[in-house]
Amino acid sequence: MTDIRTGFGYDIHRLVEGEYLLLGRVRIPADKMIDAHSDGDIVLHSLAQAIFSSLGLEDIGTYFPDNSGETAGIDSSVLVNTAMKEMEERQFRLSNVTVAIVLQKPKLKEYKPLIKTNLSHLLGLPEERIAVHANTSERLGPVGEGKAVVCYCVVTIVKD
Repeated sequence: MTDIRTGFGYDIHRLVEGEYLLLGRVRIPADKMIDAHSDGDIVLHSLAQAIFSSLGLEDIGTYFPDNSGETAGIDSSVLVNTAMKEMEERQFRLSNVTVAIVLQKPKLKEYKPLIKTNLSHLLGLPEERIAVHANTSERLGPVGEGKAVVCYCVVTIVKD
């Protein structure tokens, strides 16, 4: 019998003055940057969270506390690699990934394919099993006011 599970990840970060946004390992020119303890790649944060969630494990803060000197400035791919290792140790594999980035500006249309390719390489998953969506919040709330960025992620994992 096949064991199929779904995991959900969410992250929000404040935006501060800067020169670029790091989303899915893509540096996107912008007048704001993500304020974070790590490298701030919110796409990878929500992805790692979703993988941990699908396994019934604790959140990323349990593994990578944001008040630890050891995790200051950490490359967010380390978070994803740790989640992937936990998944593989339990004999699961990724089947599908959906990422939804909510950001008022800049527009992400031209960067979505690059994010998808980077995720494919990082996860070892074909691009046709990855969806990257970009949305605004219609100028509502902290995202709409240009004060924050949000990312949601859903993963499906399978154990044969």
